[in-house]
Amino acid sequence: MDFVMTSAIPLWNVGRSKIANARVLDHTYDGLTAFTPFWAMAAIFSIAGDIYAMLGYKGPLYAALSWSVVLFSLLLLLYPRRTEFLIGLVMVSLVLYALRMPVASNNKTITAVMNGAILLSAAVLYLRAGRGAALDRMALYQQIRIVARSLLAIMYFYGIFHKINTDFLDPSVSCAVGLYAPLARPFGLEDNLFGQYLAIFATFVIEAIAIVSLYWKRYFAAGFILALVFHYVIPISAYSWYMDFSSLVFALYVLSIPTPASQALYRTSSELTNPLRETFGRIGILVPRTAVLLFAVTLVILLTYTFAGRSFDMMVHSVWILIWTVVGGVAMVVLGYVALQNLPCRTVSSPRQPLWIYLMPGLFFLSCLSPYVGLKTESSINMFSNLHTEGGQTNHLLFPKPPYLFNYQNEVVKIIDSSEPHLVRQSRAGNYHVLLDLKKQLRRKPEAWVTYVKDGETITRANASTFAGEMPNLLERKFLTFKLVDFSRPKVCTH
Repeated sequence: MDFVMTSAIPLWNVGRSKIANARVLDHTYDGLTAFTPFWAMAAIFSIAGDIYAMLGYKGPLYAALSWSVVLFSLLLLLYPRRTEFLIGLVMVSLVLYALRMPVASNNKTITAVMNGAILLSAAVLYLRAGRGAALDRMALYQQIRIVARSLLAIMYFYGIFHKINTDFLDPSVSCAVGLYAPLARPFGLEDNLFGQYLAIFATFVIEAIAIVSLYWKRYFAAGFILALVFHYVIPISAYSWYMDFSSLVFALYVLSIPTPASQALYRTSSELTNPLRETFGRIGILVPRTAVLLFAVTLVILLTYTFAGRSFDMMVHSVWILIWTVVGGVAMVVLGYVALQNLPCRTVSSPRQPLWIYLMPGLFFLSCLSPYVGLKTESSINMFSNLHTEGGQTNHLLFPKPPYLFNYQNEVVKIIDSSEPHLVRQSRAGNYHVLLDLKKQLRRKPEAWVTYVKDGETITRANASTFAGEMPNLLERKFLTFKLVDFSRPKVCTH
């Protein structure tokens, strides 16, 4: 596997026994060196999903930041021990996230929380060390691994909690079946009722086991391997752009696994990558990735000429699915091998960390409650959950009605006509809009108008001036984003 590299190893070490080599590697090991290449790969998969920003369609600033993420990611792959490249990637990624806000993507929000935690921990350690002192990488590793494990636990918890609703449990509309069908279609089992229910309940079981395995260190491998297979498979379904999400989860797991397993990952990866470095130099670490990229592009182009009609977006998606199939597959096999090597895993006590480390995960946990309290319905780990909480209604089995603390989701409107064709198309498809989201769209285009119905009253040709003094403030614009509202029952899977 070519994900993790060591510092240069003297020639007199070459050919030594595995035990002696392991001792040398353990001596030079630090957890960040095992983690940073995975974080770099996750950043590349995420940026690849926004190809139009990279090509400049969203403006030069987006393009510059996107390519900066790519540059820092490549530098981090080549120099995984250079903390400044990790911090550079973190800072550029956070600036790009802030520019994109409000962000609907769950994986981009999780990544931003993790990047924020890395930057906060690094800043505190730097200030405590004093000017001129090197940043303590092991201390940074010990702090951010708590954050990574917490984020995974929160993700799996809400992955279960949001899905406890009538429509996720209904195989005719369940998002679990939406993911199951493409994988089962080659075998003719996409309509098999047993398989559909198995997909639904397996989702709960896998995520529950994953939570337990995060904190049961001795037998972490059981849930770890199951989660790896699950997250490796879902991008291959091609249901959506899942490569960024799965690569993010892989990276967070590299931080979360017990230290002995992380050390084993470091050794195994080094044994696989050192021959490349000895043959091609440091740049050799990128040779396998380049080969996979060229193969994927060539194959998709050939298939496109054979089967005409594929869009540019579909071509890009296909290329990255092929890349994920190889890169993610290698990562899954190596991580699984490392886990089995450490089953049962010897427990190693970690130094006690300050409570402020839990600040970022704590805020993230609270933000994921937002659909139920009347705040945002996007970016709350409710992706592909069939959850509905708008208009004072919910399909969640634990609430007869959502316990709103805020009124945003109560203000739902039906668009009748508009100068904006996409709003008309959305309405004709049966969708409603949260009024705050409509105000944000009118604010961006003051010349646009819309006719809508709210609480039985028709408002004709409303525009930005109609809502003068009622426009969303900065916090509402940056942090509150809503899905289209679907009152049809059963509620079909959207995203």
